[in-house]
Amino acid sequence: MITIIQQIVAGLVTTGVLGWLYMRMIKREKPAQIGIPQALLPIILGIISEIVGSRAVVFLMMSLGEGSRAKFNELPVVARQFLSPFLFAAFPEELIKLIMVIITLCVFRKNVKNVYEYILIGAAVGIGFSISEDYSFASELAGFFVRLPMMPGHMAMDMLMGEFLGIAMYNKKNNAGPVAIFNIAAFVVPVILHTLYDAGTTGNFLVFQGAAEQNNLMVTIGGVYALVAVVGFIIYSFRMIVRFKKNGDKYNNMIISEVE
Repeated sequence: MITIIQQIVAGLVTTGVLGWLYMRMIKREKPAQIGIPQALLPIILGIISEIVGSRAVVFLMMSLGEGSRAKFNELPVVARQFLSPFLFAAFPEELIKLIMVIITLCVFRKNVKNVYEYILIGAAVGIGFSISEDYSFASELAGFFVRLPMMPGHMAMDMLMGEFLGIAMYNKKNNAGPVAIFNIAAFVVPVILHTLYDAGTTGNFLVFQGAAEQNNLMVTIGGVYALVAVVGFIIYSFRMIVRFKKNGDKYNNMIISEVE
């Protein structure tokens, strides 16, 4: 019963906070705001992306044989610290979220008129992912508190994903600059950010192994990295949100298509 209450509270908190931020973003769109279907579909797809992603990660982990797991455990602890969150979180999750952003863009290809709407779509997919993920992590109260700094994290990372995809399309339509580099960055940059955060929190082998081996130096280094990762990601997330707010007019004026 307590677990269910925790899950409901976590879901409501995430939905309320991120929903409020999302609505404020929509209100800053010019000259007209997106419709309800375009606002809600990427959120739904974001929820689906977390469900699919979590299953894909479990399948990937189960598909590794005992030999592969043994070889992985033989790697230096620092290598495991970054390789594990990359393989079992950042890469598959950001890939699936990217697919959901692309699906949304395909569905509303005749309606998406500027780079700002690309950013809105990215934000919405990130919101949906966070709602589903926070609901799952809240099964353990400690896990929910570890997740709190990441609450706006997926939203901020995927706003960046949307921005890069939008700039790539804007450059292509207007022959205004490089295209491929922005399309690549739309996936690579969120993967790097996601890996760095998870390596300091849920995948912090320096702390886990150091504690098991009673290695105070290893625990201290891992603890410092965890603090840097959490504080750094909080600062990053809110700076991204503020940045997109300040540059809203710029992105609204980067026209990709004229919608009748």
